[in-house]
Amino acid sequence: MSIGERIKEIRKKKGISVEYLAKELGVSKTTLYRYEDSSIEKIPVKTFDQLCILLDVTPAELMGNTMPSAEERAPLPTEFHNAQDAIEFILKTPTLAAYGSYDPESMSEETIVEFANEMLQQLKLVSYKYQNITQRR
Repeated sequence: MSIGERIKEIRKKKGISVEYLAKELGVSKTTLYRYEDSSIEKIPVKTFDQLCILLDVTPAELMGNTMPSAEERAPLPTEFHNAQDAIEFILKTPTLAAYGSYDPESMSEETIVEFANEMLQQLKLVSYKYQNITQRR
């Protein structure tokens, strides 16, 4: 979905008229329609920021960069019991892959499972630490 399509969808969902939004942005209705149909793709930064405020969305949301909801995110496994699941976790976790100072080819299946379970434990500890910090605020 383009930014223009998101602008139109959000505007309609919130019951905001083209006339009102154009007036608040300081642009013509024609310009706003051109934003919405993407015939104008480069929206000036000031206008884009004001648009986000008026539509009550973040710039990331308007650009389509949203975080998946808790329901959409796959939960972390609690523990690995086989090498196949463990190696898939290791290879699909960008942070682990980025450090890559390990060689799965030279690891035994038992070591792969141990490594993945250790990484799970570290992720849980870090998440727990920052979850508690957030809740204390």
